[in-house]
This record gives sequence, C-alpha cells and structure tokens, in this order.
Amino acid sequence: MKVQQFLSVNRISVLVSIIFLFSCSKESNPPGPAADPCAGKTIVLTAAATASSPCGNTGTVTVSATGSTGFAFKLNNSGAYQASGTFNSVPAGTYTVFAKDAAGCEKTTSVTVNGTGVPGPLFAAVKTLMSGTCQPCHNNSTQNGGMNWANQCNIIQFQSRIKIRAVDEGSMPQGGPELSPAQKAIITGWITAGGRLED
Repeated sequence: MKVQQFLSVNRISVLVSIIFLFSCSKESNPPGPAADPCAGKTIVLTAAATASSPCGNTGTVTVSATGSTGFAFKLNNSGAYQASGTFNSVPAGTYTVFAKDAAGCEKTTSVTVNGTGVPGPLFAAVKTLMSGTCQPCHNNSTQNGGMNWANQCNIIQFQSRIKIRAVDEGSMPQGGPELSPAQKAIITGWITAGGRLED
C-alpha cells in the first residue's frame, strides 16, 4: 500500500512539474512591444510661401525636411502626399504642411500664403474708367452679358473681352460714345504691363 501511495504521489509531482515547465516556456509568453521607428529622430521642417493674387490661386508653398530620409509632403489633413515639397496654385490662407519619412514618422508646421490685394496705379485707372463708362450696365444688380465690372476680379479675368469690345471693336459702352484714344490707352497700358491687380 505504501508503494502505491509513493508512486501515486510521484506521478502527481511529475505531472505538476510538467505542467509548470510548459507554463513557463518561452513560446507561451507574448512578444514584447515593437520598437518605435520614430524614436530618436528629430525631423525639422522649413516652409516658405509666395503671395497669391486675390483673384486667383497663384501662391506657392515650398517645404523641405531634414533629420531622416524618403520624405513625402502634403498640405492640410485632406491633402495627398507627394514626393515634391513644392505646391503651386495655392490660394491665400494658412496651411498645415506635413512631412512623412520612409518609416512613417510625421512632422507638421504652419505656413501662411498672403494675398497681395493692393491695386496698382494702372489697374486703379482701368477700374475708375470702367466705373463711369461700363458699370451702369454691368454691376451687382444688372449684369448684362453676364458681366459684373463692380467686381475687380472679373475685370482681371475678362480683360481680353474688355479689350476686344471696348478697344478693338469700339462697341462698348453699348449705346454710348466710343472710348477716346486716351481711354483706350488706359486699358491697353494695363494689359501690356501684365493685366494684374498689382499693376
């Protein structure tokens, strides 16, 4: 009887030892946390902007990054990443620039594209001329031909049409006297200078 008890106790000890051995096995332990690919990196962004015309998306944002490799860049959360750090045709406003390296580490900075917005003397002369001769028929309330010359961006956008009708054909202002050579020279001088708000 004592032999049976001894064997029974030894079987239990062996069984407990086997269970303990398997429960402490390296294969049953979960893996440790993955190493952070961004640890130790110092990504530095440099962003610059050129101004945008208030009547068009003419601004530019240029961004560069150091501190890692394989960078891609985007403007704002909704933008798509691109290899180039240059963004063209950007309207005036403040943007968040993102840079992401090959390991997926991101850095952001803010950049502002200013609007130029200051009418130059040639444009101001054209706007004054059109206010007196064209705006009675082309304004916020009456937009004959779909044109509103009270909006300075429309003058810039449709400058070719203005030149054809008022200078080349002499058909505008409709029903009024044709523009004088000096008045036509105001329009052509502005267009020749670049036809921009700041001219």
